[in-house]
Amino acid sequence: MEETVGVTGANKPVENERVFAWWDYPVFALLSGLAVLSIWHFATYWVSGGDWVEYPVTFTILSLLLGTKIGIIEAGWFSLPRMRKPIPRVARPGWKVAAVTTFVPGAESLEMLEETVKALVAMEYRHDTWVLDEDDDTSVKALCRRLGATHFSRKNRPEYQAREGHLQAKTRYGNYNSWLREVGFARYEIVAAFDTDHMPDPVFLSEVLGYFEDSKVGYVQAAQAYYNQRASFIARGAAEEDYVACSSVQMAAYAMGVTVIKGSHSTHRVAAFKDVGGFAPHEADDLMTMLLYLACGWSGVYVPKILARGLTPVDWTGYLRQQLRWARSVLDVKFRVYPKVFQRLPPGARICGALHGLYYLQGLWTATGISLMTFMLMCGTVPRVISFAGLPPLAVLIGVLQVCELYRQRFFLDWRNEWGFHWRAAVLRFAKWPFLVWALFEALTNRKVPFRVTMKTDGSVRQRLLLLPHGLVVGVIVSAWAIGMAAGRPIPPLLHLWAAIIVLASCAVILSGEMRFPPPYDRALSGEISKRPAKQKTNET
Repeated sequence: MEETVGVTGANKPVENERVFAWWDYPVFALLSGLAVLSIWHFATYWVSGGDWVEYPVTFTILSLLLGTKIGIIEAGWFSLPRMRKPIPRVARPGWKVAAVTTFVPGAESLEMLEETVKALVAMEYRHDTWVLDEDDDTSVKALCRRLGATHFSRKNRPEYQAREGHLQAKTRYGNYNSWLREVGFARYEIVAAFDTDHMPDPVFLSEVLGYFEDSKVGYVQAAQAYYNQRASFIARGAAEEDYVACSSVQMAAYAMGVTVIKGSHSTHRVAAFKDVGGFAPHEADDLMTMLLYLACGWSGVYVPKILARGLTPVDWTGYLRQQLRWARSVLDVKFRVYPKVFQRLPPGARICGALHGLYYLQGLWTATGISLMTFMLMCGTVPRVISFAGLPPLAVLIGVLQVCELYRQRFFLDWRNEWGFHWRAAVLRFAKWPFLVWALFEALTNRKVPFRVTMKTDGSVRQRLLLLPHGLVVGVIVSAWAIGMAAGRPIPPLLHLWAAIIVLASCAVILSGEMRFPPPYDRALSGEISKRPAKQKTNET
């Protein structure tokens, strides 16, 4: 019988179980031993040439780049045995529940909203469905009447159109908070919030409501997934980037008392909303709301099941703008909000909060690596470790880490459709690094940017967002290369190869900007999610 661990709480505490089966422990121990040996083997080669004496600056920067990358990989690896998942609980009848989505006419498709509202209404547990319409659109009102949802708009309500704060105009959180103050706080106990493109399974509410029997549970988060990930290689790559985060990372963080809220869909206790004032007034309202919950003593539950699917961007414009917004907002929370609530957070949340957001610093690491390579090409100051002699120990290290990664994929939530080498995600990570650097600059300088809805399906035009940053990379590397060659610098063959790979990769992503991507929202794709007919019901008005 598997060991269970209870989450502290009154009434009916949530019980958790280990994710590892008995046989995972010897496999994990074996692979961990191989990983440690391969790292030691490579490190022995790395320090054997004495480069820290002859090339102290260059060698130190290279070592920090490699060491940080390996350290992050291993931190995720050694968190696997900690993973926990909650034992399923039956939802008792009687909760006063609202399923809510927001809508911005012109920025989001009415056809897409229709499919989402159908799915919301069709959820099995008794609930009301609300559409929060920023424009008080007559077509949206008619759609709500036809499908059995209730319409709300703050358009002509100046008290809900603040310039900043919880009720800020033209923001997602301002839209939700206006509805909470007008309706939600007084009428409901539980609110399930969905992005316009995320359609829940009929059993969504039945799967998450049972955990609210623990009176300290303020929110429940299910996995984030997408139904259009096969629409383009960008859509598939963006989905691949979430596989690890929504499986092993979330389950390990949950074991430490931290369930990261995903804004695409999440379920909240209204009492917890009242405690923190509703959705936090920030572009990363989901992350900031989570920190406020934890600081106020509320806990969260992570349900590692795919209970809803939505859209991910299919083209470069949608993807890069989304990543820029996410990176800027997460880093801003990390720099300005996290230090203010640090002392009020439980120990596990302090650790996770320090680590969260490191992913968005990878642009800085890539920029540092390319800058260092440019310097070495131009000046010929190249440590001896950059040679073909280092490829065998490096290949062994990469091979062992890849085997570990394939084993970690066993814990993916949809393993049969998600396993693999995920080369598309690697392409996207390389393509977006200049935008992550820009996001870091905006976060550090506290640059204010108007809130924008991510355009996830606009593939009708060619996008040239990649031309300037990656064209600049190609120009700088080729110029440094030419200067070094003309000056007769001693450039080892491996550095030539490294430079050629970066130049070709940058040229490839530039050319990909000329591709035509899929048309806007496809009803056929969404139909695979909402196959059951909508239950016609009339909500209380």
